[in-house]
Amino acid sequence: MDQYDVVVIGYGPCGQMASLQLAQAGHRVIALERHPQLYGLSRAGHVDDEIMRTLQRVGAGEEFREDAVAWELYDMRNKAHGGDLLMSLDWSQIGPHGFRGHWIFYQNNLELALDHRVRALDNVEVHMNHEVIEIDQDVDGVVVRYRDRKSGSEHTIRAAYAVAADGANSFVRERLGIKTTEGNLGPLQLVIDTVQKRDLQFEFDNGQFADPERPGCLFQLGKSHRRWEFTLLPDEKPEDFTLDRVWELLEPWVTPEDVEVIRHPVYQFRESMTDEWRRDRIFLIGDAAHILWPFAGEGMCNGLRDASALSWRLDLVLRGLADASVLDSYEGDRKPNMQGWTDLSREIGLPCIITDPEAAAQRDQFLMAAMKDPSLMPPWPALPGPTAFSRTGDPLAGAPAVQGQVSKGDKVGLFDDVVGRGFQLIAIDSAVLDDLSADNCEFLDSIGATIASVGKDQAATVNDEEGTYATWFAEHGRVAVLARPDFYLWGSASDASDVNTLIDDFRSALSGSPVPAATAVTS
Repeated sequence: MDQYDVVVIGYGPCGQMASLQLAQAGHRVIALERHPQLYGLSRAGHVDDEIMRTLQRVGAGEEFREDAVAWELYDMRNKAHGGDLLMSLDWSQIGPHGFRGHWIFYQNNLELALDHRVRALDNVEVHMNHEVIEIDQDVDGVVVRYRDRKSGSEHTIRAAYAVAADGANSFVRERLGIKTTEGNLGPLQLVIDTVQKRDLQFEFDNGQFADPERPGCLFQLGKSHRRWEFTLLPDEKPEDFTLDRVWELLEPWVTPEDVEVIRHPVYQFRESMTDEWRRDRIFLIGDAAHILWPFAGEGMCNGLRDASALSWRLDLVLRGLADASVLDSYEGDRKPNMQGWTDLSREIGLPCIITDPEAAAQRDQFLMAAMKDPSLMPPWPALPGPTAFSRTGDPLAGAPAVQGQVSKGDKVGLFDDVVGRGFQLIAIDSAVLDDLSADNCEFLDSIGATIASVGKDQAATVNDEEGTYATWFAEHGRVAVLARPDFYLWGSASDASDVNTLIDDFRSALSGSPVPAATAVTS
């Protein structure tokens, strides 16, 4: 039977991202998708700066940005037309990953951008209209049997590992008997996706109208599509929302002369989390592992984080550069962070869908008071970072690895483009790296790591164009950091003498050995 390094089951954005990162790392990948073509209907509509950096990493960012729109302002009002402003958030700022913090897009265009990158590689196969009908594993690998849904022919392949990105109704999860823990159920929500027939401008756009008589929202989906959502009231049923009813709801904004309705499903907000994200050589990512309410716009984003967190681990293990125990930390890294996003999405959503007039009035009173006095608003919660595979006791373990504008010779741009991707050892001063041992340099080279000093002096590898790194290192009192390929810090060094110890500890962690307590950072 044909042999692969990884079989990816499901070819939505998460499966595409896993296939792409693993194939770009040089591994032989096969992706199996039961649908005959890319899904074609948008579900996700928002990505953040971290995901923009991920798209930059795999080479899909430029094509994605051709249709995506940088989100300037998020407003919340208590009526769609007129009413009071309850909240206004400036989303025009650059995030820690070097891109604007929020983008709105049409999912089909994201999938096309990723698919184009995947199909440009000769070490990955994509089989559409092929359905997995059996999966099993032994100590050496995974065996998958799948069926061509057109011809009915069946095929069996073997791979070292399997990645299940086959969605909320995951066949792989059910076949393995992995249980899910269900969370909070929300109301029913009507989602209306449209394509514009002409340019549209609204006085209130890209925000939430928290009207107790009919809560909802409206957003651009890139440059040519739009979405409206309406919360169903307690006495309404999904079947009530025919196309005629949809046009009644859209009438204050548009007519059939302005947009074409592409779809108008009704679905229910729900939460779920699998009890296991891994069963030996088979891993779950995306909706196969977790579902959350949509209000933070982070459902697909977290699936792409899963793909990135898993791919670099599989890459190192497949290349013999890390012990297989490194894979044990995948769930420990991702699950606490995912639970944090689940809780945050629910907390953001609950005030938006209030249908009780008295409760809505109390909400409005508080939010309008908080606009006048921002200290009344509770602080944004700190979500757990990925620390299951990180340096013990390090104060920056699991923190985002910032990216700023740098220059090297005539080349100016974001750090990853100018200097390099993958693992990154970044120092604030070239002298910090002077005593890095030859053995550690050789090791870092073996895993494809980038070594760079960022500063204003001539000895620096690259120039810190906007002072991003100088400010960040000074704020945290560190002199060097070791970043993972998924843009989170494995650890940091307190001074030049700690840099070799940092790399020694990292090598020990990759080998499956415990990091000696004497080398743990305590400050």
